[in-house]
Amino acid sequence: MPVSRKDGFGTAGVYEVAIVGAGPVGLTLAIALAQFGVSVVLLDEGNLKKEGSRAICFSKRSLEIFGRLGVAEPMLQKGVEWNVGRIYYRDKEIDCFTLSPEKYSKYPAFINLQQYYVEKFLEDAAGKEKNIEIRRMHKVFGLEAAALENGQPGGHVKLKVLSPESEYGLEAKFVIACDGSKSTIRHLMGLDMQGERFEERFLITDFIMEEGFPPERRFWFDPPFAPGQSVLMHKQPDNCWRLDFKLGKSADNALANDHAFIREKIKNVVGDRPFEIAWASIYSFSNKMLEKFVYGQVIFAGDAAHVLSPFGARGANSGIEDADNLAWKLAQVIKSGAPASLLQTYDRERAAAARQNIRFTNHSAAFIAPPSAGGLNIRNQILEKAATNTLAKKQINCGRLSTPAVYGKIHGSENGNWQNTALQPGHAVKDCFFNNGHDYLIDHLDNRFTIICLRGSLIKKNKDALAARDIKMVEIDGETSPVFLDLYELRQFAAYLVTPDLYVLGKWKNFTTQDAVTLIGRYFSGEGFSAGDVPQSEQGLIDEDVFRRIKG
Repeated sequence: MPVSRKDGFGTAGVYEVAIVGAGPVGLTLAIALAQFGVSVVLLDEGNLKKEGSRAICFSKRSLEIFGRLGVAEPMLQKGVEWNVGRIYYRDKEIDCFTLSPEKYSKYPAFINLQQYYVEKFLEDAAGKEKNIEIRRMHKVFGLEAAALENGQPGGHVKLKVLSPESEYGLEAKFVIACDGSKSTIRHLMGLDMQGERFEERFLITDFIMEEGFPPERRFWFDPPFAPGQSVLMHKQPDNCWRLDFKLGKSADNALANDHAFIREKIKNVVGDRPFEIAWASIYSFSNKMLEKFVYGQVIFAGDAAHVLSPFGARGANSGIEDADNLAWKLAQVIKSGAPASLLQTYDRERAAAARQNIRFTNHSAAFIAPPSAGGLNIRNQILEKAATNTLAKKQINCGRLSTPAVYGKIHGSENGNWQNTALQPGHAVKDCFFNNGHDYLIDHLDNRFTIICLRGSLIKKNKDALAARDIKMVEIDGETSPVFLDLYELRQFAAYLVTPDLYVLGKWKNFTTQDAVTLIGRYFSGEGFSAGDVPQSEQGLIDEDVFRRIKG
């Protein structure tokens, strides 16, 4: 824990990591680091309070991360699970889709849960960690960055902090900015995001309604009750419902306080059912990101590093994935003396993820709010056809829902012929049950590199060699795990190497322990996943084509 001393910043505590911002990203990162034995101080200028649901859609990937931190269970108990999405054009339903075709995984595709509940469950877990100190109502107002020395952490990053009692100084080996889209740390360092800000304005409102609809995602294009607009509806816990309306470019902020206007909007969707307005806000959105996320011993994550439009629930989920990627790498550098070059893999991978998310949300934004009359006409032609045309259904884009980013490969990370391209190196692990359905892969993956192989593929000498390097093994029994073997194409002597943040680093049909050792060494040197182009999926190519046509 910190050591107090005097310096130019006042009485300073020296921490291994200071995290600025105690939202879902900062809390996730703090818990993960604490579980690695890293001392963390978490600073937030606000207080934990219930004010609007804000982020509500949390993906299977986020639930997997929360599961490893020990907080998934209360979120599942409280959250609303949904799998069905319905899309309407004017007065007709034109598509209905079901999520989570991967029916063999432990967690659902999505749950809806208000952000304040997520923060509460995370804060409860953080409070049980001896390595975390949380300081709310503590605002950072000064920063003196440190530079790496010979590629390794040198001095400490110094912060000036204002608390309700006093000003004080604080030092840390690393400072992680998780302080949101208006990041103080980004401002203090003079950094600007690059990207696009959109002029369309939206009304978002929560309302309490006991009699409602099934827990489905419903999206309307140009409905009779809101001509020329779009409307999105979700169910949350506590009989709380979310509506999101596109209002146009000239909507006034004052509408957020106009309850008569909001009541009429809600009534147009839910009819005469009784309801009470709980919260409302007017927003516009941006798709922007920093040029890089790692600046010596100051690192950015979540909305402090990238901001996204809300279409597809990619904001909070991608930030939680940032934290998961960064935590084990920071811990390796701080506690195990790994080279700081390992942090460049975070910079490269999560910047690549942000670019992918920006591309996806740009596609969605153009479809939901076409920028011209010509683009609107193209969009509406697609919607007209969609009820009876399979291709047109695939062209509808009301927000591609959050999934893990795809990175490139490291050279030499694969051998043999594999059919499942969704489990290539650079792809996220897919959860699947095994052992006659009694076990899930996700429950056997922890904060170590892991080899997944068929039982009997490795002799004791090779197992001992892996254990000596703290590489875990998950051995799958072929007789009781046919679904798993089929998904992963596991045969004798085949193996996967998985990173601590649950990505496939390598896969081999003829595996040797040296394959894993060599690849991990190259990864630690900063080589990481390729920065080259990742081939787009079939759906991605369809969305790109529609985007170009709408944009003209």
